[in-house]
Amino acid sequence: MAIGLLFVAVAFRALLMPAQNDTFWHLRAGADIWRTGHAPLVDSYSFTIAGLRWPDHEWLWQAFVYGCHRLGGMPLVSLAAALFVVGAVVLVYRMMVGPRITRFILLVLALAPASCVWALRPQIATLLALVVLVRLLGRQRFRVIPFLFVLWANLHAGVLFGEIVLGAALVAAVLRWRRRRGAEDRRRLIGLAVVAPLAGLAACATPLGFSLYRFVLEGTSDPQIAWIAEWQPTLPNGWLGGLFWIVAVAFAVLCFKRRRTLVEGPADTWLDWVLIAATLALLPLAFRSLRNIAPFLMLAAPTASRLLGADFRFRLPGRPAPSAPSPDHPILNLVLLGGAGVAAAAIVALAWVTMPKRLNWRPMGAAAIAAVRACPGPLYNRYDDGGYLIWFAPETKVFIDSRHDPYPLAFQAEAIAVEYGQQPYRPLFDRWGIRCAFLPEDATMVETLGNAGWTTSFRDGDWAVLSAPPAPSAPRPGPVRPL
Repeated sequence: MAIGLLFVAVAFRALLMPAQNDTFWHLRAGADIWRTGHAPLVDSYSFTIAGLRWPDHEWLWQAFVYGCHRLGGMPLVSLAAALFVVGAVVLVYRMMVGPRITRFILLVLALAPASCVWALRPQIATLLALVVLVRLLGRQRFRVIPFLFVLWANLHAGVLFGEIVLGAALVAAVLRWRRRRGAEDRRRLIGLAVVAPLAGLAACATPLGFSLYRFVLEGTSDPQIAWIAEWQPTLPNGWLGGLFWIVAVAFAVLCFKRRRTLVEGPADTWLDWVLIAATLALLPLAFRSLRNIAPFLMLAAPTASRLLGADFRFRLPGRPAPSAPSPDHPILNLVLLGGAGVAAAAIVALAWVTMPKRLNWRPMGAAAIAAVRACPGPLYNRYDDGGYLIWFAPETKVFIDSRHDPYPLAFQAEAIAVEYGQQPYRPLFDRWGIRCAFLPEDATMVETLGNAGWTTSFRDGDWAVLSAPPAPSAPRPGPVRPL
């Protein structure tokens, strides 16, 4: 009953994943892929970097979500994305051991913070691919792994997580072989030693080729991500960071208490070795940035269950173990579970029809789109808002957007400094001839431009569109006087 309700909750949360600004430029890129038949590798969405190289390493995800949108709009996009998440959680549950209530508690502890970063973005493809990779490693189906990496590398740059996990599994195979010296351990080590470089080469089977790793590493360097919230270190200074730290510290304490298991090696299966090695390898990345906590937590739940052991049960201190299992009520459980499922489906259907603001399916209204299209000249917009314009006002070239890969670092730094009020806006606006601005209604830049003589052509509860004052005309020369 508990497990059934948990999966109802997971599906409910996954089906209501919100769209973000990245969702919409992904949709626009997918539309262009369907129209042209190839991945866009040159920027055509902005007027500031038009024609520069854009290393689009997520083209397959873009084509996929646009195909879903073309067939069924945002509801089908959400349904398809939810299948990625639910599929990953199902595989995670199947890798767990122990009583159902133990697995339930561990899953709740892991999924509570992990689900907070689920969104309609290609990161959820990495969640499923990561769990599939661990399953393949645990079952020693090494031949399939290079094909998984080809698919994964074209869906999301999170294929680097796969490289890390594969390297951790190879280290685990070396340690296991050195400790046991068994024939099976030797064959496993040889197989992984062969498949690891093949998987690395397979990840290069993308439009970017061997430059994939360079673009990804450059795009995630400290200067490139300094102002992006989800790339900041995971600190316990907020509810999400605090919840993650509680889980991470509990996991570290569990590893310490079960250190004999870690040193001597689990006695059960090779999958135990893979899970422990992969989870420990991803833990530093989870501390490195908020966006990395979900992959770690997806593996932490089955790893914790195997460290605790198949016979472990959570009990309150001082409470004796039950002498006999409590009686089950299958019919009542089925009714309750079915009722919860029907209620969740009804709420999801209602949300898909009414499109509440939380889903962010329609961040711009028709009036705001019309005001943007009527802008008299080059448009200024903020980093986080360009994705909306790229999809909803495709005729308008953006100033900047969250595809930080193609934008030069110096340009991004200046644009972000102006956005945060750390530098005056006028030099940047004059350089690019900005004559119009699209801003959130509560942005401080709205008041700044208004005080400088800009007129508000549109304003609602979400957005404001402003136009620059007329440029002063040059004084006419007076009559020529004789000397």
